[in-house]
Amino acid sequence: MRYFRNPNFISFCFLILIKPGCISGIPALGILDTLLNMIRIMLVLFTLIVLFKNAQLLPVNRLFGVTMLVVASILWEPISTLTGGGSIADFGALMNDLGIALVCYIGLRAGYDSFIEGVAKVSGAYVLINCLTVILFPAGMYATTKYSQNFFLSYRTAWFVIYLLALTTTLLWNANVGSRFTKRFAIAVAVAATLSMILQWTATGLFCFSIGGLVLLYCTWKKRNPFKISMVMLTEAAAFWAIVIARLMDMFSFLLVNILHKDVTLTFRTRIWDNALAAIQQNLLTGVGRLDAAQMEAILGYGVSHPHNRYLYVTLCFGIIGLALFLLIVYYANKGTINPHRVREGRIMMAAFIALLSAAQVESLSATGGYAIPLYLIAAALHCREGRRKEMGEIPQHMLTAHGKTTIYSRKI
Repeated sequence: MRYFRNPNFISFCFLILIKPGCISGIPALGILDTLLNMIRIMLVLFTLIVLFKNAQLLPVNRLFGVTMLVVASILWEPISTLTGGGSIADFGALMNDLGIALVCYIGLRAGYDSFIEGVAKVSGAYVLINCLTVILFPAGMYATTKYSQNFFLSYRTAWFVIYLLALTTTLLWNANVGSRFTKRFAIAVAVAATLSMILQWTATGLFCFSIGGLVLLYCTWKKRNPFKISMVMLTEAAAFWAIVIARLMDMFSFLLVNILHKDVTLTFRTRIWDNALAAIQQNLLTGVGRLDAAQMEAILGYGVSHPHNRYLYVTLCFGIIGLALFLLIVYYANKGTINPHRVREGRIMMAAFIALLSAAQVESLSATGGYAIPLYLIAAALHCREGRRKEMGEIPQHMLTAHGKTTIYSRKI
């Protein structure tokens, strides 16, 4: 357990668990890809051992509850796949999501501040490196059979969740520490994220991060957070009805066409949504399961392997049960109030979730949805901590032992 109190170990874990897309996409890096996959399996096994060894210390609180919901959601994916008569298409992705959940849970229990620092360093560095590759290779760093505009973090529209994780954790780190370095690092990450999205014109990211940024500025100006997760989720439900069901995009044609450079069909997403809705009606309860790209293309048509909407994707693949788990995770992680000493961090998390749920209206996040798990558990940790270590379940230092001897870990910020 003591290792998880070290931000450098947390950074190492996320280097393994959030693998840049270029490693899998460039054939010359195949050996490195295989090596990282093997280390990932060892890391998951290690976290399971640590968890079982410290099972007697498990507190029943918000963090534990949300983690159990996340694990249930991960386990439901292969169950729904087998129920639908399919075979598990991507066991490695499931293992990776489980590894992220376990590392986040143990890391947050061992030390909230060190966990935030460790994740911020890695995810922030990823954004800076990705921006550099966008500048150096404007037409794309490498090509695959399907896409040519691939960079350090993979295809240009697949960055959103990693960017969101980076922006959120760097802001949280600065809120915790407030040093000159953390402030400059957060600014550098924000500038790099914005610049790279403008250069490659990822309209979804720019729009959703702008919404999140405006929410954060408003909350900071008012010195309070007037947004409740129930209100946010009801607003997103109304937006889903207006966009996906009622198709009221003509009302926003100025924004879509003149500012975001999209058409009113959101790049022909509407016809994909129609096929997804038809398939959902036939597999409403448990979904079709986690299928490979060819199987999804057979369902959706038009050469696409996901429906370009997170809510449709989860319901199509994992049914009403999967959607209920997803929504329950978001709600339970953010429900309630935060201790006055953590209000600033609460504002950051609310802005992050508004950006995430807004992006879910037009993006499936099928390959990167697992990278949002840290956001769920960080929000849960903030809502159960309440300024007291026992509420958080944070492990006291005298219980962090190695070889029968007490080990005290201290870090300088």
